[in-house]
Amino acid sequence: MAHEVVKRVGRRAYRYRVESYRDPQTQKVRSHWTYIGRVLSRGESLAPGGESPVAHRAPLQTRERLVAAFERLAGRLSYATVTAGMVAAEAGLAHGTFYRYFSDKRAVFTAALERTRDELERARPSFDPPLGTLAEERARVRAWVEAILRKPSLNPGVVRAYFDVLEDDEALRTARRERLRERVAALSAYLERLRASNIIELADPAAIASALLALVDAVFRDAVVSGTAVEGVTVAGVVAVCDRAIFATSGTVT
Repeated sequence: MAHEVVKRVGRRAYRYRVESYRDPQTQKVRSHWTYIGRVLSRGESLAPGGESPVAHRAPLQTRERLVAAFERLAGRLSYATVTAGMVAAEAGLAHGTFYRYFSDKRAVFTAALERTRDELERARPSFDPPLGTLAEERARVRAWVEAILRKPSLNPGVVRAYFDVLEDDEALRTARRERLRERVAALSAYLERLRASNIIELADPAAIASALLALVDAVFRDAVVSGTAVEGVTVAGVVAVCDRAIFATSGTVT
């Protein structure tokens, strides 16, 4: 179900399209907000060419409706059963409209996947300097683990579709391996900085980084594929393993 909402910020008003859907994991009703455009005040001129700013955003709005529709379908159905026609119908659009924005189902899946990745990356704490105290760095590692393992509820259908497609797509597997290498390098560099600052003592930061990322990734994937949220006790266990592996030699971990 979708409706429009006008929100005011100061003297200006902005229009949003709000689409409600039920989260398949929690069964809670959630809302997806899409910005439509600013509401023109009386006497305010239109955009060049006589068109409202809203009109310029119409193609983007339609594309976002299709992506949001795919996300909802992926939350209820397997990737293999979803069709372009189903995505269009879910978005409340004509079948032919789908092909004005996407060449096929894979294309709308890719768009949804990119959006999900962006949201996941924004949720993850950075390992960039500066470093804090030992307590602050332990909290940073804990926040990193929790951000990853609790985010499958963000868009589980899209991530499940990703793992489904991954099995038969060499390009996706190659890209995944490259991203994992980048993450290992980032975590390894962070551990090296901790060691250089005498916060920890590790003989092989790269090996520890690789092992910990493999653990976190395995728990994440298992939760997504099984369609269940990671239990709190599991999250706490992974946090404890990471904490001990990184900080045990600091002399303060018990």
